[in-house]
Amino acid sequence: MKRQGRSLLLATLLCVLSLPVNVTVARTLLPETLVQVLGLLLSLFLGFRYSQAYNRWWEARVLWGALVNESRNWRDLLTRVLPSQLPLSLRRRLLQQVVLLMWCLNAELRGFDREATVLAPQAQALALKLGFKNPCVQRLLQHMAKEQYKLHQDGWLDNVESREFGRVQQEITNALGGLERIRHQPLPASSTFFIRALTWVYGYLVFLKLDAIGPTTTALVGWLVFLVFLMAERIGTFLEHPFVDARFALPMDRFCDLISFDLLGASDPLDPLAQPCPTKGPWLR
Repeated sequence: MKRQGRSLLLATLLCVLSLPVNVTVARTLLPETLVQVLGLLLSLFLGFRYSQAYNRWWEARVLWGALVNESRNWRDLLTRVLPSQLPLSLRRRLLQQVVLLMWCLNAELRGFDREATVLAPQAQALALKLGFKNPCVQRLLQHMAKEQYKLHQDGWLDNVESREFGRVQQEITNALGGLERIRHQPLPASSTFFIRALTWVYGYLVFLKLDAIGPTTTALVGWLVFLVFLMAERIGTFLEHPFVDARFALPMDRFCDLISFDLLGASDPLDPLAQPCPTKGPWLR
């Protein structure tokens, strides 16, 4: 948001400095068809940018929905498949590992270091309880696979049941991979730079065109149009990154809260992760 504020301030300064020479600059830079052609180009490129950015945002939303569903499948498998003789503490640990996995994914998608994941306080407490000093997504996936192998080796799961657990974890892994791809593969930087530069040029020329007409009110309208175009371009950039900016990002804390409640709330409704998260800062809804 600070970058957007600087852009709007710079655009305002550029407009103010152009006021004394508006007529001269307008005659030099504004052939009759130039603004029309640039406007057509900008509408095409901005439309493409918004379409691609929204597709990324929506795909991320769908993948988080898949994680919610597969975490419930994991819970139901533990209830349906594992025998009642299995220690309750082990069953609960298998649920807690999935909850911790989601909170680690949340932190990594926000851009925190994989080797020093910054978790919400409740999730950090859960990590220490499970014996993970520096948890991350890949370590947890490997640990979950080892837990399933041990259950199979100890006779708690037969081959068919083991494959069922493997299938659910594979679906979770596929969704994780899709979210990481969106996080680490943004739209090409050259495309972003070109659209941003075209937005600046077109907005400035529109201001000059309106300012050259004469009345002060038209210059004010031109300035407002310039700022609107800049804001529209920046909003497309925010949508392109659905995990970072809290105002435009997906509500990942709410997804994690929902998964935590679904997996832990029934067995222990007093568990901190089964309650609404009261923390502030990066974890604020």
